[in-house]
Parts: sequence; structure tokens; C-alpha cells
Amino acid sequence: MLISGLSEKRFMEPRVRVFCWRSIRNVLIFICVAVFLATCFSVVRIDISKLVTGLPKIANWFVQMFPPDLRDINRVLRDAFQTLAMATVGTIFALVICLPLVPFAARNTTPNMLIYRLVRGLFSVLRGTEILVFALIFVAAVGFGPFTGVLAITFNMVGALGKLLTEVIEPADPGPVEAVQLTGAGPVKTFRYALLPDIWPNIIATTLYIWEFNVRASTVLGIVGAGGIGQTLKDSIDLLDFPKMLTVLSVILIMVVAIDSLSSWVRNKILNPDAASSAGHGVPIRLS
Repeated sequence: MLISGLSEKRFMEPRVRVFCWRSIRNVLIFICVAVFLATCFSVVRIDISKLVTGLPKIANWFVQMFPPDLRDINRVLRDAFQTLAMATVGTIFALVICLPLVPFAARNTTPNMLIYRLVRGLFSVLRGTEILVFALIFVAAVGFGPFTGVLAITFNMVGALGKLLTEVIEPADPGPVEAVQLTGAGPVKTFRYALLPDIWPNIIATTLYIWEFNVRASTVLGIVGAGGIGQTLKDSIDLLDFPKMLTVLSVILIMVVAIDSLSSWVRNKILNPDAASSAGHGVPIRLS
């Protein structure tokens, strides 16, 4: 089809190719995604009637939760602090293990690509193994208790924290590193005096984020015998002690919200120190 304008120039409309490789590829991708989604919905066996039948039971349990049972509040608070301690110690252990390994897993600091792939693979294996799986392994290996929870958190978080810290190192400004290298400094001194001061605030912020996540994850480790408040929660559910379950859930919720708020505030102070300091001085007032 020809189109002519006022300037008498003629243009040809592009021909639409229906059976080109790109169109066939897009159709095949759409079919594969549709089949995958249909298979997922089929495998999970969604049954709305079971949900409708179970909702009255949940409502009845909710009514039975009140008033909460505070007779054993001291033990609940002790278990909550044990959960917080497990998350804190596990995060510290993971950070101590990660810091020497992370430079080998970042492209701009690794001395060898083989070492890079090996350390990256280690991080992927540890990160891909769920924390509850580590908890079950260490419960069988070292027994019940909070130390098992610390080990589970440490091994899983070495992978997660290692990946996040490599993403902090790789986009770092290469200018200071190149300047220090020109002085003849070796890799260790270059990392210590050029790269580490630049990325240290991000390392602290990332570690705080992982700590915040570990506090939430640690609340369920007790279900498999890895210590903390999860065991108390499991006992109250098994005994259908709903008033005590409400007390435990309330303590978990208050602890998690407080830790999240504290971690977010500290991370904001670390990553945006100028904004925080300028906000404290108030808004300038014009004097006439």
C-alpha cells in the first residue's frame, strides 16, 4: 500500500510477517508458560470447599484465644530473648566467615576466575539449602537446643550474606582502588585501605538487614527442636492452648516489629547520614 503526502513523497507500509521465527518463538513461550501454570494449579489441588469448611474452625479458635494466658509470661519472654540471641550470634558468625571469602566471589577483587566460581558455588549451595533443613541436620548431629539454631542460621546465612556482600563490592567505585594500586600496594592493602572504607556502610546496612531477617526466621526454628520461642509456640498449638498461643504470638509480633523498626532506622542513619543530620537542624528561616 502506497501513502502519499503533501510533498508527493511516497512511502511503503512494512509487510507484517506472520510466520517468522520471532512470532513462532513467542507463541511457543506463551504455550510453555500456560502449560506450566496450569500444571501448578493442578498439582496444588485447590479446594475452596475445604477452605469454607475450615473458616468456622479458625473463627472458633480465635474466640477461644481471649483472654490471653499470662501465667507463663516469664518463660515466654525468656524464650523470645533466646530467639533474639540465636539470630544475633548466628549473624555474627556468618559475617565473620563471609568477610574473608567475599573478595574471592566478586569479579573486581577475585584473583582467579576458578576461585571465583568455587566460592560463588559454595554461597549458592548454602543459600539454596533452607534454614529448616540445616536445623534438622544439626538437631540429628548435635541434639536439641539453641546452639543448633545458631549453627543452622550461620550456615544458611553465609550463603545469603555472601551473595549480598558481593553485590556491594562489585559496583564499588574503582577510582580509589586504582589510586592505591599505583602506589605499589598489594591486594590485601588495596582492599583494606581503598575498597573497604568505601563499602563499609553498605556492609553494616546489609548485615543489619540479614539480622532482621534472622530474627523472623528464628521464631520457627524451635518447631524442629532448634531452640527459641518456636518450641513454646508448637507446644501451645499441640495442646490446643489457645490463650497461651495468643500470648506467644503477641510476643513474637512485638519483637519482630520492634527489631524491624530499629534495623530500618539504623540502616537509614548509616546510608543517609547527611539527610539525617540536616533534618535535625530544622528549616532555615528568612529574616526580614
